[in-house]
Amino acid sequence: MKINRIEIYGFGKWNNITFDLKQGLQVFYGLNEAGKSTLRQFIYSVLFGFATGKGGNKYLRYIPKKGKKSAAYGGILEIEYQKHLYAVERTKGKNGGTVSIKNLDTGITMPPEFLSEILGPVDQKTYERLLGFNQSDLDDFNDLSNRDDLRRHILRMGAVGSDEWIKLEQSLKKEANEMYTVSSRTRQLDRKIKEYEQAQKKLQEDKDRFPDYQSIQELQKKSEQHLKEVRDQINILGNQLAETTSLLNNWDNYAEIRQIREALKDVPTQYLKLDLNELEILLNQIKATRSEIKKLKHELSELKLTNEKQDDAEKLVQLQGRLPEVKLNYGQVEDLNKRIQRLLDQSRMIEKQYNQDLSGVHPMTEKEFNEFKELALKEKRVNADINQIKNQMLETAPSRRSKASNPSANMVLGLAAILSIIDFLLPLNIYIKVVILAIIIVAGYVTVKAPKTTSAPAASLSDLLEENEANLDKIKKDIFSIGQQTGFGSFSREDWSVLQNDLQNYQHQLKEVDELKQKLNKTTTQIENFWQFSQQVVVMPQTRSKEAIAPLTNQIAKLVQAANLQRENVQKSEILNKNLQDQQVLLKKLESDPKLLIMSGVDEDSDQWIEEVRTKQNLYLRLTALENSLSATLTQKLEQYKDSAMLRESQSSQESKLAELKQTENQILDERADQIGKLSGLKNSVDILNEQQQLSELQTELKELIANWLTLQLGAKWVDQTLSIATKGRLPIIMEEANRYFNQITNGRYSKIEFDKDDMINVTDKHGETFEIAELSKGTMEQLYISIRFAFMKSFSDTVQLPIIIDDAFVAFDDIRIKQIFDLLKSIADQNQVIYFTAKKEVYNLTDDRDIVDLNTK
Repeated sequence: MKINRIEIYGFGKWNNITFDLKQGLQVFYGLNEAGKSTLRQFIYSVLFGFATGKGGNKYLRYIPKKGKKSAAYGGILEIEYQKHLYAVERTKGKNGGTVSIKNLDTGITMPPEFLSEILGPVDQKTYERLLGFNQSDLDDFNDLSNRDDLRRHILRMGAVGSDEWIKLEQSLKKEANEMYTVSSRTRQLDRKIKEYEQAQKKLQEDKDRFPDYQSIQELQKKSEQHLKEVRDQINILGNQLAETTSLLNNWDNYAEIRQIREALKDVPTQYLKLDLNELEILLNQIKATRSEIKKLKHELSELKLTNEKQDDAEKLVQLQGRLPEVKLNYGQVEDLNKRIQRLLDQSRMIEKQYNQDLSGVHPMTEKEFNEFKELALKEKRVNADINQIKNQMLETAPSRRSKASNPSANMVLGLAAILSIIDFLLPLNIYIKVVILAIIIVAGYVTVKAPKTTSAPAASLSDLLEENEANLDKIKKDIFSIGQQTGFGSFSREDWSVLQNDLQNYQHQLKEVDELKQKLNKTTTQIENFWQFSQQVVVMPQTRSKEAIAPLTNQIAKLVQAANLQRENVQKSEILNKNLQDQQVLLKKLESDPKLLIMSGVDEDSDQWIEEVRTKQNLYLRLTALENSLSATLTQKLEQYKDSAMLRESQSSQESKLAELKQTENQILDERADQIGKLSGLKNSVDILNEQQQLSELQTELKELIANWLTLQLGAKWVDQTLSIATKGRLPIIMEEANRYFNQITNGRYSKIEFDKDDMINVTDKHGETFEIAELSKGTMEQLYISIRFAFMKSFSDTVQLPIIIDDAFVAFDDIRIKQIFDLLKSIADQNQVIYFTAKKEVYNLTDDRDIVDLNTK
């Protein structure tokens, strides 16, 4: 895959801008804040999805700022993939944005899953790890603590995810050390051992003090019995005091009862039982009805009625209801005309593509098209067989006969190559690799030992050739016949598959045009029916266009409003007359109610009389409530006392005796508290059993910690061994390319990189002298690391065709080393697209102006 063009709608600082990229080395030059990082993140975002707003990723979203110049979020990458051009568009949406892919050669829209086919098994993290390079990678390499760490870092570069494996190894070791070390007394495992010893000691001490617990518990039982007796006396005396207090609390109610009885002795009984609420409600209803009658008469006198036909008003309402529909019809007419014109343009484009009228040409049936594809496939196979027969005939000729290669051996070599590719893409378990390798070796041995077959005689090959050529001729005639029957014969056979799809689209477009025209005629008829109905109801406008709808709407609204007002007045008049009759009947009925007989009549003094009666009734209700609150027994007891002074004297005597009993209770409670305090320092049998259970649980936890510590130690050792095994199977694949890069980047000073049996990295100079990695200078080690890293990137991009992206990775290099690096990048860019972001003027000067995009001028 190569990126030909970048079009950004809106992303960070970039709005509505386009960048055209070169196929080989493309340099984006710009000072700080020029937008290099934004542009690089845009490429990643279109390919892999916009960053989420969670955590640190929210700073990688680059959502355009709101304002007058703000644009839509997203854009397009125009890419080349398998000799076709595609436009990959990503815009704002859920789950990383909405993706659409279009084949620019055919105009066909591809499914979103097609992007996964282009990217293969690569996600953004893998892309940045394997096909990306920046200054941080070089800084991490230079920050390694010793030369052995440098060797291990280079050696493990071949294992995918080696950084995560190394972090896992370090994490396992750190976690094991945090649990236990020989010299520590504060680690988790050591603390758990101490906790176990202390629990064991405490359990023994509690067992020794158990007899003291039993003797104190006996004394506590005696105190509880004495306390119960005192509290029983307190309860008896408390009940007596409560009764005396209750009599005092009710004395005032008892005195008030006698006063109310005196006040009500001359009031008639029928007044006290009269329902004043019903009488008052009746009086209020009479007053309200008289007021309502007066109001209705006034409202009837204010109404102004006119003569108007009901049918005209109904037609106006019906016409008003059809206005939204006719507005919609006019919009539908415009839309249908546009759609018809667009479909006609598309069909003309298809005719123009083939430069002839296609109306007489129809797509093949499914059966015909499948027969054509099957014949085309047979034709390819027969051609291949003919070529193979001809080659065999040449090989069997006496003057050119040679020892043929063993095809079975070639198959074994092919399996070996497949194993290498699988190992490169998917680091397998070493045992699986050994099994596959054993299968290949056995298959190779059997193939080599198998007897060799003799070639077919020349005469047989000639007959076979003649038979295949006759078969090929028949296939071509059958294809020609299909072309004559279907009309495809006037087109090139290479275009038949595309023509089949275009004809189907062409026929579908013509059919859709006919359907749209039918809808257009129906809609136009609906508009004409509306205007015919309108002229029966209102004065018609001069024109019957879409623009006449607005004034007609206003005219109808005014007419409907006037008709509605008249109809409302008529309805209101009918309702008012009906209500007036009802109120007059109601008033007559209310004034004849028997409840009014107790009064002299309904006049202005009626309210005052009701208030006087209500006061007497309230006193009677109060008397009833007071009498209900005092039971007959309580009333009899109150009648035994002349006044409240006698009750207060009895209450004081009871309170004094109760205080003495409370003091005795407190003394017993103090003794019991002392006994409980002594028991709190001792353990009973249940507590001792719980401590034994806790000791057993501590013992189990201690065993688990020891097992975990051993697991972490062994796990760290296993990770180290696994990385070494995985690397040995991958690095040899890229060493040939790395040797060439290392020789080029050092100007021929070093010619070879190799590993010895102890995995030590050695380099050989042009004089044949060998050096270990520890003997190299810092600059040479950086060149060695870059050569192996670029070789690995090149090897991976040969398998998954994606551009290499470098972000100013050599800011600390001098001019000579920058030139060496760029000479190497130019050679890599001959086969793989390289996109380089830089702020260094030296890089700008080393690159052809045609390969540079100066972001400072954008």
